[in-house]
Amino acid sequence: MKHSKASILSVALIAGLATVNAAEPLEKDFKYKDALKYYHTETAALLKQSLLSAGFAIDETNEVDDIYLDFASRALNAEKERIERIRDALVSQTCSEGDGQCTPPPAKKKIDKSKYSPGFGHFLTHDLEPGQAELMRWEHNGSIVQDYAVRVGLPPDLVPTIKAYVKDMGLLDIMTNMLYDDPLSPGDAKWFNFQSPYQKQSLAEGSSTDELRNFTWNVERPDKKWKSDMHWFNTADELSHEEGLRVLAKGGFDQVLAGIGEKMGLDSLNIDGFGFVAVTNCDRGFIHTDWEDVDGRAFNFLVGIESPDQGGPELIVEGDVKGEIYYGSNAGILVGDGTRHGTRECDHRAYRGVRIACSIYLSDVTEDNLETLAGDTTSIFPPTGKTAADWVWTQGGRHWSKKGGRSLVDDVGRTPFNVEDEMEGCKKHLCIRDDDEGRYRNSCMKTCKVFMNDEDYKPGTERREVYGY
Repeated sequence: MKHSKASILSVALIAGLATVNAAEPLEKDFKYKDALKYYHTETAALLKQSLLSAGFAIDETNEVDDIYLDFASRALNAEKERIERIRDALVSQTCSEGDGQCTPPPAKKKIDKSKYSPGFGHFLTHDLEPGQAELMRWEHNGSIVQDYAVRVGLPPDLVPTIKAYVKDMGLLDIMTNMLYDDPLSPGDAKWFNFQSPYQKQSLAEGSSTDELRNFTWNVERPDKKWKSDMHWFNTADELSHEEGLRVLAKGGFDQVLAGIGEKMGLDSLNIDGFGFVAVTNCDRGFIHTDWEDVDGRAFNFLVGIESPDQGGPELIVEGDVKGEIYYGSNAGILVGDGTRHGTRECDHRAYRGVRIACSIYLSDVTEDNLETLAGDTTSIFPPTGKTAADWVWTQGGRHWSKKGGRSLVDDVGRTPFNVEDEMEGCKKHLCIRDDDEGRYRNSCMKTCKVFMNDEDYKPGTERREVYGY
């Protein structure tokens, strides 16, 4: 297929200039047109010379030849990726982990109120500072919507860090395409194995000699009562969970934890779950609660990761009436004890759009709410029952404490915890089965490495030292 050289160069130039502008504003007297003119001339000459030096025929360097166009596209894409790597390296050198102030904030998503429905209530959505937590209020009179429905300001690094991680791991591509190309049937599940992009970077830089660690994610589609093609993507073992915590640490999530803990009057907080919800089509939002009867000490924090420009409000939160809201780029939505909420009706299929939200489960573990926390069946990990209760208890107060001294950045992990297989003859190759809802896996938790053994986990040691990042 023939393409124009101008279109190739234009795409590369736009991408390149966007990268430069994101790093540092250009001088006002910068001669854009002159610079672009010289760039076009010099780039064309360089591309042709490169082809000739590699042994291509002179007629293959013609600017309308497919060989030239294919090479130009590859070369310019490679240059764009090189510049992006330089930018990312500079950011990592000039920022301390978890300070939440490393990169410019993501472009603020415009809230299109023309897509609001008169059949729903609406909320106050003013900008919040990172970690600033405020109870959700109705727009028309400023009254509180619900005692455990909260907007919390996002650190500017949080969404870019999460999105970069799932992209480099390969999960973003799966979430973006699976619902169109290989969707699950309601009630079905599937497993994926990944390796850490952070560990790969450490190995490439020579700062680590460890073997690449493999960890597991699970995707499931809830049953038909959800009236949508929603898929849940969740960590499926302790190693993938720990990876998620490192992502949040790098994104500045400690600010969010502090804001929530202080606003809700909690004693401590730890992160129980990390995953994503993806949807392209929802006929009717299933209104539900994530937690009930937990003494106001367990929450689900929802952060918008991907949303089609053509899409409307993304979430329903219910008080006296149902209200609709965009996730937006400035704040996440915290839903807690008895907070009824659900996905806003949508249909992004005409333009192959996907709405993706990150779901982060938090709790202040007590003896009174432990059984309820351990009985949550939203995700495959941790498994339910006594083992889950024991594991949840080892997490208590791990990531924030009103007394201070706890954080994701300086996390020293859970307390000691080991499991054994509950049946004999467990086989590793049977650990990932799409047809048994994880029952075999949960009976063979040691063989299936659902939890890390303490020798590898090293309780009490900073996670940065254990994992190398």
